[in-house]
Amino acid sequence: MNILFVTGSDSAFFNSLLVCLQSFAERMPGRRLFVCDFGFTHAQAAFLRCIGLLLERPPELASGGVFHCKAGLLSYLRHGGHDVGDDDVMVWLDADLTFMEIGVGDFETVIAAMSSARAGIAGPEPLGRTIGQMLSTMPEGMAPSARVVAEAAVDPSLPYVSSGLFFCRSAAALRHWQELAHAVADSPLFEQNMFNVVLHRDRIAFLALDCEEWQAQGPLLDRIRLVPSAHGGRPVARIGNKNIKTLHATSGLQGHLLIGLCRMTVPNLDLAGPFKLFLAEPLRMHQLQLLASFVAEHGETLLRFGICTPAARPAAGF
Repeated sequence: MNILFVTGSDSAFFNSLLVCLQSFAERMPGRRLFVCDFGFTHAQAAFLRCIGLLLERPPELASGGVFHCKAGLLSYLRHGGHDVGDDDVMVWLDADLTFMEIGVGDFETVIAAMSSARAGIAGPEPLGRTIGQMLSTMPEGMAPSARVVAEAAVDPSLPYVSSGLFFCRSAAALRHWQELAHAVADSPLFEQNMFNVVLHRDRIAFLALDCEEWQAQGPLLDRIRLVPSAHGGRPVARIGNKNIKTLHATSGLQGHLLIGLCRMTVPNLDLAGPFKLFLAEPLRMHQLQLLASFVAEHGETLLRFGICTPAARPAAGF
């Protein structure tokens, strides 16, 4: 069995991606998290290519926006020499995820359960919403998606599934997702809406994952506690007694995220640009510690490609 871990980003969220890469590297040693180029600068793409993680942008997606690119994962994989065959499982992970106490065994357990259930896709159902409930949050904006849902005769009372983290064993599902997403008008959440249309229209067997556990986001972030790990090292995340595997820097509510132009000094290098961070200080400091570790480890290469610059005022830490 071959597990392909894949994420993607554009230039605006490159710094968030580095947090994700560092958290993945620490929790999943020996594994690679491939990064789809959704619109990096030349320097950013060159850096990721240098460290062996870049999935180059395929010609057919040269002019596509970020979400058209995300729905084109199959093209990225094939262009990069990978495929989703009978013995392959692709795990998609949004680039603003932070990995907490999680290991490859957690992913293998899900894949084993998918095999037992003959499921083609596994993923969280965020907050237990239905397709109809999601479409009704922005009736005018999501009208193009609503039309596709109606044309495909998809029952709006079916569960709505997140495409922020999912397991896929079906190349056909990825192909149909790309076809639908590229045919519908650009509109809010169109790629995730089309993901749900494919899942339900094609009657793909689905394994539901606990959203709290696998993709804590939005209001769930208010309930997160960081506690020391029993094994030392980075802290772990808990909601009650439940171990939280990833934290997702996304929310439809105010008070969860801090997004702005920032400069971080680590110790003699500056990393500047857009930062997308948790507003809650313990979670934000955890992200910054991960980012500082990434810069410290890859500093020479980041400096060579001009992503970091020499610090005008070096810091003892960050």
